[in-house]
Amino acid sequence: MPARAAHARQPPGSICIVRLSALGDTVMVAPLIKMLRREFPAASITWIIGKAAHPAVASLERTSGVEFIVIDKPRGPGDYLALRRRMAGRAFDALLCLQASWRAHFIHPCIRAHRKIGYGNDRARDMHALFVREKLPPSPRPHILDGFLQFGEALGATRSPADYEGAWGLEADPAALAWAETTLPRGRWLAVSPCASKAERDWSAASCAETLTRAWRAHKLSVVLLGGPAPREHAMADSIRARLDPCCPVTKLTGATTVPQLVAALSRCAALLAPDTGAVHIARAFDRPVVGLYAVAPSTRTGPYARLDYCVDKFPEAVALAHGATANVNDRKRRVHDPRAMSLITPSEVARQLDRALALECA
Repeated sequence: MPARAAHARQPPGSICIVRLSALGDTVMVAPLIKMLRREFPAASITWIIGKAAHPAVASLERTSGVEFIVIDKPRGPGDYLALRRRMAGRAFDALLCLQASWRAHFIHPCIRAHRKIGYGNDRARDMHALFVREKLPPSPRPHILDGFLQFGEALGATRSPADYEGAWGLEADPAALAWAETTLPRGRWLAVSPCASKAERDWSAASCAETLTRAWRAHKLSVVLLGGPAPREHAMADSIRARLDPCCPVTKLTGATTVPQLVAALSRCAALLAPDTGAVHIARAFDRPVVGLYAVAPSTRTGPYARLDYCVDKFPEAVALAHGATANVNDRKRRVHDPRAMSLITPSEVARQLDRALALECA
């Protein structure tokens, strides 16, 4: 059943959101929260979220009155029964099912709601339709965040640039900001998060180091290397550092930051250089310039929302390389799983985009 206009005329008094992960995706829910709070100021907003992602958006409890129900990643029937008991006695006007995965689907029967709204066939997977009562219409816009905003529209809210232009209403944790004061370089510095969740989305260490060396010589910006604790990420950071101009100051924080510290760091950088990873959306949430590197997936779907100006996007070329010149680059599910894809991005064009981003940041 489509999300109906008849419902839209009745402002919801209580809204529940289910989005457990991942880090970048949960950050992209913030503009939806802004939309809902602007349109329905009296409504209660409850968000069921995973423990790992919660610290990135925890400030919304203070700034937007969001009630968080933080859970461990469900691993079996007992976890779902525990959540059902926790939610007993509560009912919502609307449940917004923002995550189309088996793990999230079994949460939906644990929550009583008059309306249960999910994705349409263009974005649903894992038999999503069985767990919702209303389906969103196909989205004419490809970005993940546009899909989130559709949920607000299904409730009768109207899309406004104020919801997503500029910063998104998140705040860095005070303790993490104190850490940043003593750990991060003084003055302007460049954040680099060189590894994505999958190695096929990483740019090469040699190309990254060449670009950063150019940036150092042109702008005298020190570099802060960010990332997770995986051996691949440490190896990438060490390889980049070894190839940099010896005069370029480097702070390696790979695997050494908590989520609140990562948020604090990205809220203060002059710009971020990164492939398709969650750090992109955190920096975007604080309206920091992002030079995003895309070839496996298009920046129009997973890039810094409404700030694609500085991205280097080789997705069309990568599709032609891997699938032939006649392949459809507009297929929403199209991805390029080819080790040659990211090598289509050259240091010279990334350096030019970085120059432009830094010029904006200084303006």
